[in-house]
Amino acid sequence: MGCGDIVQHECFDRERERVFLEQNHPSLCWQESLIIRGINPSSFTVTKEQGYVWRGLLASYPIPAPSQYVRASQSALRRLLIFRGRSTNTMVDLGPTALKLTMHRQAHLNDGLIATPVGLYNLGNTCYLNSTLQCLVHCVPLQDAFLSKLVHPYQCCSTLKGGKSSCLACEMDKLFLEHYGSCIGIDAIAALEEEKGTSGALLNEPVPEHCGHPIIPSNFLKEVWTNSTVRHLARHDQHDAQEFYHALIDGLETDVLSYQKKLRSMNQEIKSETQVRRGYQPPDMSSESSIKDIFEGSLRSVLICDDCGCKRSQNEPFLNLSLPLKNEFPSLSDASVAKEKVTTRSETSTLAACLNHFTEPETLQDHIYCPSCNRKTKTLKQHTFGKLPRILCLHLKRFDALTNKKISDFVSYPATNLDMGQYLPHWCEKILSVDKSDNGAMQTQTQTDVESPKVLYDLYATVNHRGSLHQGHYTSNIKCNDHWYHCNDAFVCNAGEGNGEKEVLEAEGTRGGDAYMLFYRRKEKTK
Repeated sequence: MGCGDIVQHECFDRERERVFLEQNHPSLCWQESLIIRGINPSSFTVTKEQGYVWRGLLASYPIPAPSQYVRASQSALRRLLIFRGRSTNTMVDLGPTALKLTMHRQAHLNDGLIATPVGLYNLGNTCYLNSTLQCLVHCVPLQDAFLSKLVHPYQCCSTLKGGKSSCLACEMDKLFLEHYGSCIGIDAIAALEEEKGTSGALLNEPVPEHCGHPIIPSNFLKEVWTNSTVRHLARHDQHDAQEFYHALIDGLETDVLSYQKKLRSMNQEIKSETQVRRGYQPPDMSSESSIKDIFEGSLRSVLICDDCGCKRSQNEPFLNLSLPLKNEFPSLSDASVAKEKVTTRSETSTLAACLNHFTEPETLQDHIYCPSCNRKTKTLKQHTFGKLPRILCLHLKRFDALTNKKISDFVSYPATNLDMGQYLPHWCEKILSVDKSDNGAMQTQTQTDVESPKVLYDLYATVNHRGSLHQGHYTSNIKCNDHWYHCNDAFVCNAGEGNGEKEVLEAEGTRGGDAYMLFYRRKEKTK
């Protein structure tokens, strides 16, 4: 070996790992470290030709981070390389299953991650859970968060917690991996957990026959029953899919934020240990996102004084919007006229009619104090949308607690181009004009005559309910690659002829049951 020859050393591998993480997953990247050189007895070796030979200055690359942090970083690096199809990368040593998965990703980098739905076994009245999970697993932004951006990789979370039991977000991450693995016939979790250098199957083996095999969500169900946010839905009772969806998103949000808080805490520890090094900056955590960034919108609630038109507003976050299928019942004192206040089937037969009814101003029965008039006055209340989410979940309120019955009215809804721009405050919110009508009431009108912006949504999933208020069954319809599938627990089939869209939109009252939850994905604006 002569001067200038390229040599391989462990310190170069660690630096390549650090640079890759800095560019692709900065929250698990440590600060650049100096290479330390020194002389010790182990740097001498014995050769037959020259006897004792000094091998030169030894180089070490101390990483200024706790060992569990480094192990978590290396797990994330391995997963990123596998899912990006880096089969020839020297930073990781892949076993046969991991190499198969890597080569499959290499050949399908431009394809969607989860191409078709996979069934979920019913573990005893868990249809509410299965139907909701199908809608979340096939939510593309959520897929991207867990499988591409690694918002909560289960191996990293477990390592940082010292190998303790998993959390709800960990089980959700595993569920995404199980769905993806079942779609392609490769065990994705086994590939990630495979020991380095494991030998075994040949690369030219055929794809296993279990491609598309249903999943047993027992570990996920166990975590649901023990998680503090969702455990009120424990036991094998019948539960509401909408209630489970709301609690699940809250639980995932809590776990993801806890994981990110742990990372920030460890980054601060690294910073304090290396603060003597000039110019040290902890990893940028500003790019970290939460689960609610995908699903959460904002409702603007406005009170309008009927005398002076004074407005008072406040914003309230929402994960799903509950739309009544008939007018709100009057107070118990007016129960005698309740039947006259119920809207007819034709008035609530479309989703647009439900949204229009939801955003229409209503007169409150009790007078409300107006700071402008300095007294209690007749008041209008109106809801508009302050912020529209990326994924819009619309809940049709079919279960009527007052009548103790289910409302099975048919509701038609669009598969594409649901325009929510018309419900933004500037175009939907009413103002009271100064000119009064003949009966002395002030006139309401919108704030502007300018056409509202187009904020369009496309339907990608539905949760349907068949049965009564006290007993029924949930199913779901999922759209993948412009084709609709019907999911009934472990059974998945085409929704109908062609791409199945017609059957999904008209399936109410038959196999699909009544539409209960509608999941819309916001269309990206084209330049």
